[in-house]
Order: sequence, then structure tokens, then C-alpha cells
Amino acid sequence: MARVLVVEPIHQSGLDILRRRSGIVVEQLSQTNEAAIAAGAKQADAILIRTSRLSTEAIEGARQLKVVSRHGVGYDNIDLAALNARRIPLTVVGAVNAVSVAEHTFFLLLTAVKRGLAYDRAVREGRWSLRNSLGARELDGKTLLIVGLGRIGRNVATRAQAFGMHVMAYDPFLNHAPAGSGVELADDLDEALAKADAVSLHVPMTASTRMLFDAGRLARMKASAVFICTARGGLVDETALAAALKEGRLAAAGLDVFAEEPPPQNHPLFALDNVVLSPHSAALTEECAARMSAVSAQNCLDALDGRLDPSLVVNPDVLGARP
Repeated sequence: MARVLVVEPIHQSGLDILRRRSGIVVEQLSQTNEAAIAAGAKQADAILIRTSRLSTEAIEGARQLKVVSRHGVGYDNIDLAALNARRIPLTVVGAVNAVSVAEHTFFLLLTAVKRGLAYDRAVREGRWSLRNSLGARELDGKTLLIVGLGRIGRNVATRAQAFGMHVMAYDPFLNHAPAGSGVELADDLDEALAKADAVSLHVPMTASTRMLFDAGRLARMKASAVFICTARGGLVDETALAAALKEGRLAAAGLDVFAEEPPPQNHPLFALDNVVLSPHSAALTEECAARMSAVSAQNCLDALDGRLDPSLVVNPDVLGARP
């Protein structure tokens, strides 16, 4: 019997896929600390994991492990080098969360630009006169800079254009924008920042992107600009971001991700009224959760069957015969 370890709750659709398969035992972890995961991994043939950390120790102790299936697209919580050393594939869910995250990006952008939180609070508190502050702004005619023009970035671009925005993108892995996309590809990130009215991050967390937006880079943005991040915590220096927002060197921000999750209650962004926050929930719609669960479960089964889709494998070089 093959054993699939499911770390953190997933949508029932994925569990159903696993349980319909004969010869599969599904184990769901109720505790998701590193010690519990390492203990559960010892007998696992496949691990389906969300955002919990999968350590080197857990991977090295999982002697039967044949695949790690990430319930999402980011994988900075998983020791990829340890998987590579064992020639174990790491899979992701592909494009199934792109629409949900792109929509959430626009939720944050619109809420920030239209001062949604402040206006809602004003009505509830009887401060009707806030309507005369003219604090809200329009997206039409403004420039959005998308950093990372992958699946999610392209979906954000489409939505931005529907709002009448001019879309620029910076992506060092692209030589040109997709044909017919209407996106202007920027060669230099710092030069593009100075032109942008809003910036949205859609890059993975790597050694080269960690603290991509530090105090110096934030200072290159317009004082009237809005900063949005639905990608990964740690891409931006949150202390520097809070200082820029507090001092009026940035107009507003929207964050779905944090360097530490959940963030501490004394986080400097919590005291500001020109920032909108969400709990790493951009992909967690009912529809998207069902899709991610189904794909990540199917990736487990496909790996056990020896027929993985290479396009969903982060480290395709490990595919094939193991030593």
C-alpha cells in the first residue's frame, strides 16, 4: 500500500481523488510543526503539502518518498536541494490559481486606491463628510508596473487593461512581451519604478528576489504610487515599507503575504490606515481551493504511476531512473 501524507487541510475534492484510488492510504496530519511532519514523512511515499515547512531532516528521513506535491505554486517552504539530492520531483499546480490571485491583486489595488477601508469606517462612525476629502483616485490612464510576467502577472495585466491602465512589466527571464498582450516590457526595474503609479509583485522567493524591494528601491517610486504584493513575504522590506507609507513617501499599499506568517500583532503596518492587508488568502477561494486540491492530489498519483506532467515539475532534471 502506498501512503500519501497530507500536511494541512485541503479541499475535499483532492481527498476524494486520493481515496478513490485503490492501494492508497491517506494520512492527514493534525499537527504541522516540523517534528510532526518529519515523523509522518518517514512512512510516506508521497507528501502533499501547503505552506508548512518541509525540512532537510524530514526529506532525508523519508526513505520511501517518491514525490512532494505542493498545493500551490511557490515552494520556498520546501528544501529543494534536499529533494534534488534524492532525485525526488517537486510538483506544483500550474495555472489553476492564476485567476484567483489576479482578482485578489485587484481587490487590494482598488481598495487602496479608492480608500475602501477608510470610507467604510467613516460611514459606520458617522463621518459622512469624508466624502469631500477627494481621497480616492482613478485607475484609468494610470501606469501599472507588473514585476514578474508569469501566469498570474499576465492575468493581472488583462484586468488592468480593462480598467484603462497602461501596463508595463519587468521580467528578466523574458526578451519580449507576449504577442498581442499590449504590455510594454521594461529593461530596467529602477527606471520603470519611477514611471509607475502602481507596482504589483508576482515573482517567486529566491536568493535573488529576497528583499527585492528594500528601502532604496521603494524610494525610487512616486510618492503618489501604490505598492501591492500577493507573491511572497520577504520580497519587500516591511519595516522600510511601513516607514515610507507613514512618512508620505508612498501613497498606499496592499499586502497578502508577510515575511513572518502570521505576522506579530505589533507589526508596523498594522498601525497605518493607508494599507490593506489579507492573511495569505489570495488563492483561497472556494473554486481555486478545489482546483489546487485536485491537481496536487493528482500529481501524487501520477508520480506514483510514473507519468508526471513535466510542465508541473519544478525540478524536471530528477525525472527518470533514480540511482
